[in-house]
Amino acid sequence: MLHKARGHGKAGCPGGCVGLYLAAAAILFVPLLTGVLAVAANLRAGELARQRELCARPLPLALLRAFLNSVWSLWLTALLLPLGWRATKRREQPRRAKNAPTPVILVHGLYHNPAAWTVFRRRLAAAGFADVRAYAYSSFGPAFADIAAGLAEFMLEAAEHAPAQRVLLVGHSLGGLLIRAACADARILAGDRCRVAGMVTLGTPHRGSRLAGMLGLGRLARGLTPDGGALRLLRGLPLCAAPGLSLFSPTDGMVLPLSGSLLDAREEAAGWRQERLCPVSHVGLLYDGEAARRAVAFLREKAAEGG
Repeated sequence: MLHKARGHGKAGCPGGCVGLYLAAAAILFVPLLTGVLAVAANLRAGELARQRELCARPLPLALLRAFLNSVWSLWLTALLLPLGWRATKRREQPRRAKNAPTPVILVHGLYHNPAAWTVFRRRLAAAGFADVRAYAYSSFGPAFADIAAGLAEFMLEAAEHAPAQRVLLVGHSLGGLLIRAACADARILAGDRCRVAGMVTLGTPHRGSRLAGMLGLGRLARGLTPDGGALRLLRGLPLCAAPGLSLFSPTDGMVLPLSGSLLDAREEAAGWRQERLCPVSHVGLLYDGEAARRAVAFLREKAAEGG
């Protein structure tokens, strides 16, 4: 009997661990695949030398650092993702209170949900931001323009009782493009000052990403190519006058080539700041301490100006 019990335990383990093995393999394979594709894209676009210069360290070491960062950040994201599924189905409602602080609205990227901001929200709270909420959307089904329109409504509701009726915005990846589109809404731009005190984008493909066309699933992903629907729409929209900060990594394996992470000429002309971070992965930007410190400093500055 003892022998059979032991045999049953051994037989049960492989079957029960298959899912774990597959998840581990995928989380190792995805960073490796995107890293190789990123190097190939930068080489093809003639941007490898530029990437080497921006890394400020030997490129192989920078790419290794980004690969390791991508592995653990994808693991963390996979663990946190279930926490945000409910929020994706039911959007977090803006709180209403008199004399409320300037709200900070967080907008996640493609295939993510509000759980992506778990660590970032804690850092905002530690920095004194008392009113932080996330805008949730599905990566499959709704069109880019519809999601942006919903975000504009969410912003207007949040700004209703805020100081000077303005909000602060942070968007990761696709979330940054959604912020730019929502800020072009006539109701956001109306009046002497727009309803936005400032915005921060993390790893946003301002000029598009060729990876979206290669591996992206769904029309939202396909719209992120340099000539995709989302980028074409943004080019035709008016520019929000609110100050912006774009934080990017020279080893972002999801935005290909490197120039896809850089600002459009219009944003540069409008005074947007663009700052390079140390080599970190695309998803790792959500958890990176330096990215959070720079974002928090910018948000504090704009909250003080807008209050």
